[in-house]
Amino acid sequence: MRLRVFVTLFLAIVLGAACSDSSEPRAAEHLPPNDFDALAQMFDDELEPLGLRLTRGALIDTSSGYEESDTGRHLAVYVEPTGEYATADYVDGIVPSAQAFLPEVFERWDRLETFDVCQEPLPGADDREEPPPVTQLYASREEAAEIDWTTVDLGQLVAAAEPARRDFRLYVSPTVRSDPSFTGSTG
Repeated sequence: MRLRVFVTLFLAIVLGAACSDSSEPRAAEHLPPNDFDALAQMFDDELEPLGLRLTRGALIDTSSGYEESDTGRHLAVYVEPTGEYATADYVDGIVPSAQAFLPEVFERWDRLETFDVCQEPLPGADDREEPPPVTQLYASREEAAEIDWTTVDLGQLVAAAEPARRDFRLYVSPTVRSDPSFTGSTG
């Protein structure tokens, strides 16, 4: 009986090793899935109360340009409003849309180096496959670690995105930047 158990366990181990796919790069275990549906499943529940949904998301290799890659170390995500969304809502959405992902993406995936989240135009306002962002927050792992994402406000994000910082940037379209809700929030 012991021999039969031993042989069964031995065969299970040998067959399990033979069936595993060792061609998969080990680094991919430490990166988010390069699959829009998987990313949407992870984050849409956090975005829904904000009136946003994920429209695109991918891992990007930035070593020689900006190419989608399963081993890219940059995660780019794009969110769009799901209903009425005024210019002031874009202003109000900068911090919460960043908080939906940060610092989680860096804590969850240790090989991820940089991340950005873009708020896209309203559906119907610009229906191109890749419309220009209305806002974009870009952060490296190191720069994101310097921010308390539970208490950060828009003024702090604007200050953190000083021109001298290369790895933390905040783009705000001219229309949104000139809105009184933006100028009033950034002091």
